[in-house]
Amino acid sequence: MRFGGICITTDNARHLADFYKTVFQEEPFVEGSHYSFSNIAVYDPGGVKALSEQNIWLQCFDENIDVLYERLLREIPDIEIISPPERRPWGAYSFQFLDPDGNKIAVAQDRNGEI
Repeated sequence: MRFGGICITTDNARHLADFYKTVFQEEPFVEGSHYSFSNIAVYDPGGVKALSEQNIWLQCFDENIDVLYERLLREIPDIEIISPPERRPWGAYSFQFLDPDGNKIAVAQDRNGEI
């Protein structure tokens, strides 16, 4: 078995897709209310209510999370930061934020760009 990606169901796919478009700097493939990025899809199947408590984390990597962090603060003024960039007890340098539906996203420094 091979992991192919993740699909986030939402009641506002366009808004959530716009958020991920800014985060990933990638245009999604759009088909109706389904927005596909490289390894993540956003979909409104109709009748779905976004939960106030999400129990998944999306884990991402970037070569320079300080630059990414500053870009996200500039480009998404209302972004909700859980934790700014910092060295974690397990050694990772990372930050965490929420998407508009409350899904948690962690971004860790890519090993090639490790500080």
